[in-house]
Amino acid sequence: MNKIDQSIIEKFKKAEELFAEKKIDESIKNYKEILNSNPIFLPALNNIALCYENLNKLAEAEAYYYNCFSLKSDEITFINNLSNIYLKQKKFNQALPLLKKSLEINENQLKIVQFTAMCLIDLNERKEAEKFCIEKLKAFPNDRLLIKVHARNLINLNKHKEGLNAMKKGSGFIEFEGS
Repeated sequence: MNKIDQSIIEKFKKAEELFAEKKIDESIKNYKEILNSNPIFLPALNNIALCYENLNKLAEAEAYYYNCFSLKSDEITFINNLSNIYLKQKKFNQALPLLKKSLEINENQLKIVQFTAMCLIDLNERKEAEKFCIEKLKAFPNDRLLIKVHARNLINLNKHKEGLNAMKKGSGFIEFEGS
């Protein structure tokens, strides 16, 4: 295992401080200095991507997140960061495999479940979305967003009665018989 130079640790801490102070451009400069001496230092690669994401420079963020992912493709943080940047850019075809991979590693990520369901629908994979939602609602039966996504998908599949019933459940609406 490579021992990290103390000067890199100090530069990294300084870059984090600059980020916390909202001095994003200066933070990026510090991270780039780190990468000049250690080009595969994953925390710096990930954090520079986060800086670019905060500046809404999504293509730059994507490049750095992709770099992290390519160096360590089984790290859930890198998988989720890259899938998130794809979603922000509406690159659903690229996001979906990563979302699924993330759930294979840890299926108990509600946000990733929600994003996966919405991504499937955005890709017009409505049958797969229906199966996915039914399965994930077993794990997250009270999640209103997942219920609403599932309900809208059912309606789009012309399963109107099921969709309306799911919407009622998702909204907390209670219907009394005979009223």
